[in-house]
Amino acid sequence: MNSSFENYKNLNPKHKKIIFYALIAVMVIAIGTIGLGFSENKLILEDGHLEITGQYGEEIPVSDIQLIELTEKRPSLRRRINGFSFGSRKKGLFRTNGGEKIKAIINSNARPWILITKKSGDKIYFSSNGKSNQAIYQQLKKTLPNKT
Repeated sequence: MNSSFENYKNLNPKHKKIIFYALIAVMVIAIGTIGLGFSENKLILEDGHLEITGQYGEEIPVSDIQLIELTEKRPSLRRRINGFSFGSRKKGLFRTNGGEKIKAIINSNARPWILITKKSGDKIYFSSNGKSNQAIYQQLKKTLPNKT
């Protein structure tokens, strides 16, 4: 029985090049995906929308926001439904231990976290890595006093 390496050795040079370039492409895609997960998300308020930039971000009309608050507690995340999770960075949709589906845009473990609750009941937990969450919240409080 031939091993995979022996099969590879018997390939013609053209097929070897195709395999080599395919492996390089897979590596570039994998590294790029991880790099996107480590990019910083930001909260931007403009034109009646609160935008969460970056991977797994979204644009939320201010009229769809019920409450924006600071919280010291983030629910324990049981499993990732769709997203990125590496160390303290968690981005995407997660299921909590209580069975609730939430969106997490956690760039760091810096507390308190910003909790955005939509009128639909959907919750988004946000934390910044570059700017203080407290400072971001205070800025939102000035701009959207009836949502905080």
